[in-house]
Amino acid sequence: MKTTLITVLAGLAIWAGVARSQEPAAKPDMHAMMAGQQKMMMSMQASDKKLDDLVAKLNAAKGNDRIDSLVAVVNELVAERKQMTGMMAMHGGMMHMMMQKPTDDDHVEHHK
Repeated sequence: MKTTLITVLAGLAIWAGVARSQEPAAKPDMHAMMAGQQKMMMSMQASDKKLDDLVAKLNAAKGNDRIDSLVAVVNELVAERKQMTGMMAMHGGMMHMMMQKPTDDDHVEHHK
C-alpha cells in the first residue's frame, strides 16, 4: 500500500514538473511542496504506528477479544484505503485540469 502511494506521488511529481516546464515563468513554491510532502509522510508514519499497535493487540488477544481486535484492524485498513483513494482521486482531478489544452482565447491572451 505504501509502495503504491509513493509510486503514484512520484509519478505526479514528475508529471507536474513536465507540465510546469511548459508554462511561462511560473515557479513552484518548493517550500510548500516539501512541507506538504513532509506532512503526508508524518501522517503515513502515524497510520503505520496505529496499525502496528492494533495488530500487536490482535496477536496478543484471546477468545472474543481476538474477534474485537480483528474488527479494529479491518476497520483501520478500510479507513486507510478510503483515505488513499480520496487522495488519488484529488490528484487525478488536478492532473486532468493540468492536461487540458488551452482554448483559442487562452492562446490569444498568452500572446498579449
